[in-house]
Amino acid sequence: MKDDWFTLKKAYLMRLLRNLCLLTAWWACLANTGMAQEIQINEEPKITQLLHNWVNQNRVHPGIEGWRVQIMASTDRQQVEEGRNQFRQRYPDISADWVQEKPYYKLRIGAFRSKLEAQAFIATLDGYPGAYPAKDPNIHPRDFLEN
Repeated sequence: MKDDWFTLKKAYLMRLLRNLCLLTAWWACLANTGMAQEIQINEEPKITQLLHNWVNQNRVHPGIEGWRVQIMASTDRQQVEEGRNQFRQRYPDISADWVQEKPYYKLRIGAFRSKLEAQAFIATLDGYPGAYPAKDPNIHPRDFLEN
């Protein structure tokens, strides 16, 4: 009876060792085939040219449509520049610049991908009760990183 138990245990361990060896060999085969694979892409010359033109166009005009927060508007440019300087003193990490849409100079701050993000930012502003989101069709991508 004691010999039967040792025989069963020995058979179980041998099966376990065999399965472990098979699993290791299978994994090694998978790893080697994954490293040896190579993908070759054949692209039409017109597609390559189209992609090249698109990249160059984006380098020349890198604008992205997004949202800014307008905190001030005036016909007096000097007043808007003073407002910008005051804002920059209170919030030095947030971009602020004015745009001219005749007859007004408008002070706009931040750069946001969605109106919802701009509205959430407005809730954190202190001292600008009339602030509202303003769509901007030409925001430089680096402006999104600065905020």
